Amino acid sequence: MRGKRIRAAWAAVLATVSLVASACGAARPMPNPATGVSAPLKVLVFYDDRAEAPTHTLLSLIAANRSAIWELAPLWYAVQPNGSVRDTSEADVKDFARSNHILLMPLVVNAGGTSSFLLGAGSCTSGACAQAVSNLVAIVRNQGYDGLNIDFELLKTGARSGLTAFVNQLHQRLRAMHKVLTVDVIPAGSRRQAAGAYDFPALARDSDDIVLMTYDAHDDTSAPGPIAPLAWVTKRVNVALQQGVAPSHLILGLADYGYDWTTSGHHGVTIGLKQVDALIAGKGIHVMRTADGSPHFTYGGGAHVVWYEDQVSIVPKIELARKDHLKALALWMAGYETAAYWNALRAAAAGQPASGAARGASASGGAVGSGSGSASGPPTSSGTGGSSSRAPSSSSASGSSGSGAGTGSAAESSSAS
Repeated sequence: MRGKRIRAAWAAVLATVSLVASACGAARPMPNPATGVSAPLKVLVFYDDRAEAPTHTLLSLIAANRSAIWELAPLWYAVQPNGSVRDTSEADVKDFARSNHILLMPLVVNAGGTSSFLLGAGSCTSGACAQAVSNLVAIVRNQGYDGLNIDFELLKTGARSGLTAFVNQLHQRLRAMHKVLTVDVIPAGSRRQAAGAYDFPALARDSDDIVLMTYDAHDDTSAPGPIAPLAWVTKRVNVALQQGVAPSHLILGLADYGYDWTTSGHHGVTIGLKQVDALIAGKGIHVMRTADGSPHFTYGGGAHVVWYEDQVSIVPKIELARKDHLKALALWMAGYETAAYWNALRAAAAGQPASGAARGASASGGAVGSGSGSASGPPTSSGTGGSSSRAPSSSSASGSSGSGAGTGSAAESSSAS
């Protein structure tokens, strides 16, 4: 009898230990050394059908990669200076997301980079700020969205407290409806963060997740250089974590585009990864890579310099997200990327080694410099390091004045810091 009691006691202890271990494992999933499988990384996909492809093409692309996609954030809404909201939503995309069980989190920008409704907003309980909150809450309620993604850029310094109050009020009301609020932020210390309009600790506290836009270390107004060099990205992630953003609520931004600079004027034009591949194939261009995998090349007798991101260069960023136990990845944006790029994202979403997907794509795409694609091979050269820069260029929908590469709002006019 005593032996049975002892065995029962040990069974209870072991069960408790098992539960504790399970809970700890859930908080910080570790790779399985036998299989090489890591914790899956969710993927948020930003979407604007006016930028690269018609709606049906993008929806087919997203459907084909459904297994990797957690949230879809289409650029549909823009808050005007008076707090009204411009709506360019599309019924077919709403139906598509719901039928494919993808969370729908429309992207909301500040039209034209306006700060008007945030300046002097106080606690955002009256005036244009409160009107904007009420309008957005009504949109979520009426459309049945899962939440919203806020991407306010080009904000004036004086809008910092107003932005914090706006996010606080919107989050309270969405949470009461069991809806989610994510906020996109330009990384601290980036040239794009004109005067520091983002209060990282407060925004992290008053939202469900923070999307860190870790791209555009160099952009259309800077000298040519890597778009998201690993050291630059790592530093921005570390700063966000130090400022109080919990890893489990931090989403790492990935780019699938680059810039084509003219050496005569150092003016860059946004170029999607698919365009890059076509350019390389058409001209038989030799692609070079920095030590961290950032691809670049010249053409036109050296008159053009192109730097971009592809499925090889994003691998170390995916591994960084895993190492730091970040919540997810965010792709700017659907329509720029290639099938090979999606291979790396699907591997990340499945917890598989992203480097394996990239190597597979390289093997099928030919060697670096073969002219058969930018998705090829390991790093082959050293290159310039990244300095911080500002927001990208092509046009955005919803009334903002250009955003092509960054998540949604206007191209920024600040100088390098």
